[in-house]
Amino acid sequence: MGKGVKGAASGEQHENIEMFDTAQQGSYMDRRDMTKDQMEDAVRSGSVPHVNTSEAVDIAKNGGWEVDALMTEMQNEINAQGGENNGHFDLQFKNPKHFTWLIVAFASMGGMLSGLDQSLISGANLFLPKDLGLNDRQNSLVNSSMSLGAVGGAIILSPANEYLGRRWAIIFSCVLYTVGGALEAAAQDYAMIITARIILGFGVGLEGGTVPVYVAETVERRLRGNMVSLYQFAIAFGEVLGYAVAAMFVTVSHFPVQQSQRTCC
Repeated sequence: MGKGVKGAASGEQHENIEMFDTAQQGSYMDRRDMTKDQMEDAVRSGSVPHVNTSEAVDIAKNGGWEVDALMTEMQNEINAQGGENNGHFDLQFKNPKHFTWLIVAFASMGGMLSGLDQSLISGANLFLPKDLGLNDRQNSLVNSSMSLGAVGGAIILSPANEYLGRRWAIIFSCVLYTVGGALEAAAQDYAMIITARIILGFGVGLEGGTVPVYVAETVERRLRGNMVSLYQFAIAFGEVLGYAVAAMFVTVSHFPVQQSQRTCC
């Protein structure tokens, strides 16, 4: 008897939550009681009831699937009108989720770079004092200068994201990584390697605060926690990889050890 009543109630509810028939529904809140399948269909298609201002405020306050669905609907309308290419080419995937995962994977590689730069210097420390004629105080400053640069990167984090946007902020951090790494490899004295480490630190500070936010804004809600955790995993993996690379170059007998360690750091 209980199952029959429950089944009847479930069937009646299913008939009463027709999301697209806005003319026969009451307030917007009456249309929020939807099944999981209906929510997924709405998000995929972007087909949601058109709402007035007060209903839009309700969506903003409560969040949920409606925000994703409305954004999808607006994007579909933009695409129907020719899109907003701004000089860029269109890249389409049969499954849009694959594109999202690809973006997250490449963005998370910034975490691996951060981990590498934090650990590789430990191997270089074995040879830098002799190679560049550093005393203990100078060698200590070489180690800590990247952290000092990261503070500077954190300071420019907000204006860089505000005026350049997430994507260009990440690209700029990659440029800093490249310039800093190249200067380290070519360093001939204490001043040059300190400058290189500070530039590298700016890249670490800028990338470390931008990539997690970019990932969180890119993926859907139910995957956000896992995808941001992937970035943290990439940092840890980069640190382990850095120690491994330093150890490998130390044991290569026919390769100049000092130069290899400077290139790595």
